[in-house]
Amino acid sequence: MSTIPGLNQIQFEGFYRFIDRGLREELYKFPKMEDPDQEIEFQLFAETYQLVEPLIKEKDAVYESLTYSSELYVSAGLIWKNNKDIQEQTIFIGNIPLMNSLGTSIVNGIYRIVINQILESPGIYYRSELDHNGILVYTGTIISDWGGRLELEIDRKAKIWARVSRKQKISILVLLYCGQSRSWFYTCDQLSGKESQ
Repeated sequence: MSTIPGLNQIQFEGFYRFIDRGLREELYKFPKMEDPDQEIEFQLFAETYQLVEPLIKEKDAVYESLTYSSELYVSAGLIWKNNKDIQEQTIFIGNIPLMNSLGTSIVNGIYRIVINQILESPGIYYRSELDHNGILVYTGTIISDWGGRLELEIDRKAKIWARVSRKQKISILVLLYCGQSRSWFYTCDQLSGKESQ
């Protein structure tokens, strides 16, 4: 008979492997960017990343509905190709949720265990995909701190549509109109004929 390892131990090992090697591997995948004239290049120096101590304690993150995380800083540089001059600076990339001694992460004050619960944390996500006719459609998703989401989509006729909290699609003009309201997510839900969450 073989013994099944503790799930906490597997999570700890996976998280520490991510911090030790995985972060660096992901940063190495970040492409170099060039200006249109290909004279200046922007590049991340992944080997010099730094995670700083969290600004708050675990219990305070729970009580204040905050994320227990560490800020990620990476050295980056602008490289002038004609004279090989480099201007280097440390830049802030984002926050990495940390794992506590229980094997969980605290995101927006809530204990999270499954990784895909962390992946859709507040922020802006872009993607492009082919529709059923083989036409490239661009979408952007904005996820707010309280969990509401706004999805923007450009269709093949170059019209921009919005979908609030994964509900009925509405014109971007309607979204901009209701943006004048104080609680525009709620107003847009009403305009789309759906009940607000």
